[in-house]
Amino acid sequence: MSATIHDGPRKLVLLLADGLRADTARDYMGYLQALNEAGRAQWRSLRCELPSLSRPLYATVINGETPLRHGILGNGQAGERLERHLFQRLQAHGVPAAIAAYHWFYELLSGQVFDPLRHRDQTPPVMGVAAARWYWEDDYPDSHLLADAESLRRSVLTTSGPALLFVHPMGPDYAGHVHGGESTQYAMSARKLDMQLAQLLPRWHAEGFDLLLTSDHGMNADRMHGGPLPMEREIPLIWAPHDGAVGLELPDRQTGIAGWVLERLGIDIRHEPRGEGPSA
Repeated sequence: MSATIHDGPRKLVLLLADGLRADTARDYMGYLQALNEAGRAQWRSLRCELPSLSRPLYATVINGETPLRHGILGNGQAGERLERHLFQRLQAHGVPAAIAAYHWFYELLSGQVFDPLRHRDQTPPVMGVAAARWYWEDDYPDSHLLADAESLRRSVLTTSGPALLFVHPMGPDYAGHVHGGESTQYAMSARKLDMQLAQLLPRWHAEGFDLLLTSDHGMNADRMHGGPLPMEREIPLIWAPHDGAVGLELPDRQTGIAGWVLERLGIDIRHEPRGEGPSA
């Protein structure tokens, strides 16, 4: 039986597991499935937007628009700034956010080409975030990235009100590009992420943080993605709240994630001027 749905502002972890297919999450992430079987999580699948490439879909997840609309259409658009995104809206409403993510997010939020010797922890005011830790090597371990995220959460998101921790591990995508989406290495990347979350999610829950886990795109057996095939587009969407308040209406499109997150954090974007923030 579902718990009573809490309608007030939440504290939220948005975890974007890069390159994680929906079927791989379902088949290999046993801890998250245990929460699902116990009625403490909700699972569904989404079809990512096209092209099913990382930088365009990073933008879609935080902006709420398709790549054709927001204009980030390929991975080569280094240093091009995304004009509207959810972190701006959070800043405007006084909701703190922290990010542990790949350096392409730095470029989308700042409009600058990332320099690892200058920008490792930089958060220009235009970003709308309180603190960040950026990585730039695709094989940066998910365990290290999750530790980075937890350090940020504990240091800057200690308030009692709503807050957002954005976490972007690369493990599944890296394993898929090296070994393919049907490989044992790709499956193991999902298993390892699940085991790491089994250690970390109880801490987040104890501090009142909910988890929304999703991905940008899937992965083909040919070690690539970008097209419309199901293995490249079908991604998971997993809601694991700290208080068991399942039974929510989850987004049915990737473009709905940004608006859904804002509403979970107490911001009603339906009554805000069009063109100033993520689409609902």
